Amino acid sequence: REALAAGNLMLAVRIHFLQMIKKLALSNHLTLSIEKTNRDYLRELRGHRDIAIFRKLTLRYEEVWYGNRPINKEAYESLAADFKSVS
Repeated sequence: REALAAGNLMLAVRIHFLQMIKKLALSNHLTLSIEKTNRDYLRELRGHRDIAIFRKLTLRYEEVWYGNRPINKEAYESLAADFKSVS
């Protein structure tokens, strides 16, 4: 909420991504580790029903966060809904 209030959509995307990873770990679909990369999590989720959306969201997160690709409010809202749909 704070990131959104400050207009920092990049940070808001990062927070959604981390929350999605945590949610999947809490439901025992993956194991959190500081040494793991996003690709490691993708491999670990192979066979999971949400793997396609997880792959898409990982790519978008990396474009926004690591690639410094700007994101507008409309694109953010669409991504936020997708992040929340992963279980």
